[in-house]
Amino acid sequence: MDFSFTDDVEAFREEVRSFLAERLTPEVEDEFRHCTDYYHGFNKRITREIGQQGWLTMTWPVADGGRGASIWHRVAFDEEMAGAHAPMASHQVAANFVGPGIVHWGTEDQKRKHLPPITRGEVTWAFGLTEPNAGTDLGSVETRADRDGDEWVINGSKMYTEHIQDSEWLCLMVRTDQDAPKHRGLSLMVIDPGTRGIQITPLWTMDGYRVNQVFFDDARVPADSLIGEENRGFYHLIASLNQSRAAGIGGSGLGGWASEQRDLDGLVQVAGERAGDSGRPLIEDSWVQDGIADYAIYVRTMRLLAYRVASVMERGGLAPDKETSVKEVWWKHDAQRHVRFGGEMLGLAGQVGQESPDHAPMHARWQRRYMAHIAGAHNGGTVENALNTTAGRVLALPR
Repeated sequence: MDFSFTDDVEAFREEVRSFLAERLTPEVEDEFRHCTDYYHGFNKRITREIGQQGWLTMTWPVADGGRGASIWHRVAFDEEMAGAHAPMASHQVAANFVGPGIVHWGTEDQKRKHLPPITRGEVTWAFGLTEPNAGTDLGSVETRADRDGDEWVINGSKMYTEHIQDSEWLCLMVRTDQDAPKHRGLSLMVIDPGTRGIQITPLWTMDGYRVNQVFFDDARVPADSLIGEENRGFYHLIASLNQSRAAGIGGSGLGGWASEQRDLDGLVQVAGERAGDSGRPLIEDSWVQDGIADYAIYVRTMRLLAYRVASVMERGGLAPDKETSVKEVWWKHDAQRHVRFGGEMLGLAGQVGQESPDHAPMHARWQRRYMAHIAGAHNGGTVENALNTTAGRVLALPR
């Protein structure tokens, strides 16, 4: 099968590649190496510069601030960004999650207010989904919003909220109908995280990455904070999550395989340079050869699954849930296995952190990957959730 891109897409790829070669200075790369936000890298300046190029929302309709570009332009952009390990966390939620939701369900006032800053890369968004008693089962959300005249009054808490300390806006899932069946009484809201009654408490993961618990104590927000239809937020969210998983970053994005390819290439290089217990280069050991071959199959399959999702998206609409769930299963299930292989291959050196750069292979990337993937397997939903979606929507198995 021919997976070559058209001449205009390849020309655009070269434009992105040249841009990154200029912007990803040693200082930015060093910042990424010391950033515990694995895969993502957080740099608002880079995001603004990408926004100035019009690339953050290139596939959006022109009327909403996009370029109306093909999804394959987006694939090329994602591949170059991921392959270069460019920082992307600053615009991930805004451009790939909230933005498409506002395009599809937002009011005209919301579009005028929020879409231009997202397009220009001027704002960072967080989103509040997980709660102490509601993780993958978002239908169990308990944070409530009660209508009081021209305002909503919010009470409850959210867990593991990323980047809210650096964000201008928060997209929040709340329960607006306390008596409706659990999936039918939820709504999405856009609020200012600096609103009175909101308290942000940092939580630190084992690899030093900051997430947060956010408390809402009679926080009042305007009545027009709703995104989309009241009490239909769960269904809006599912469509937006598919978009985020399909066009996001890291292993799950359309270009995430390119980041994995770079890591695979790094392992191959180290295996050729380091000696194993036999005194020969690691690459000559059969178990290393098997592990690298298995990893290479995984990366190529990731690429094919990403192109499958892209081909469906090119025909219009948000990301397809069937194809996206299959890709999620593959990424979440197999990524940890290959991370473990990399750690085993590197041995004790793979446990050395960034504090000892002279002894840490690949800038301690594998140590960070090992710790980050424990939580990464649950971000955006567990692998079991993706398996259930695949079983029901793809294989049509009974519930």
